[in-house]
Amino acid sequence: MKKITVDQKFEYPLETLLKAREERYKHLDKFPELKNVTTVKEEREGDILKQTRHISIADSLPSVLTTLMPSGASTLVEDSEFNLASHLHTFRVVPGGNLDSLFTVTGVSHYYAEENGKSGRNYEIEVKSQTLFIGGIIENAIAELYAHNLEKDKSSILNFIEILEKEGGS
Repeated sequence: MKKITVDQKFEYPLETLLKAREERYKHLDKFPELKNVTTVKEEREGDILKQTRHISIADSLPSVLTTLMPSGASTLVEDSEFNLASHLHTFRVVPGGNLDSLFTVTGVSHYYAEENGKSGRNYEIEVKSQTLFIGGIIENAIAELYAHNLEKDKSSILNFIEILEKEGGS
């Protein structure tokens, strides 16, 4: 099992961060870096936003993994719940085609306000692979990919906040 922890700070209030987190997927034309994400299902139950997304990672996979991955594994299926009241996000990600034995990513992130009017989010992520002999290689590669994608995600949030500010919508 590989664990990663990421803590990101934003120079914006929590309300702005949360709005950008939720709204940017509705404006994919402005964010080509998010076009690999497709929301398949979304429903709200009280304060809980449940989503299922498909995430294409074919272009992001290291070449060593590309040859090892079975067909369908380059599209990940993410099931997540975001609690709108507590700002807690839980998620589980597995390769498409019911290949959860290849690897499973589980995580929790929390969005929070800081006293200075700024905000942040932190992630606790576990990557597990049951694949014989190469499980550690898969775990490390997927963990590295996730850490990199969280940085890209932060950039897309910041870009969306800038767009909201220019449009006067923040």
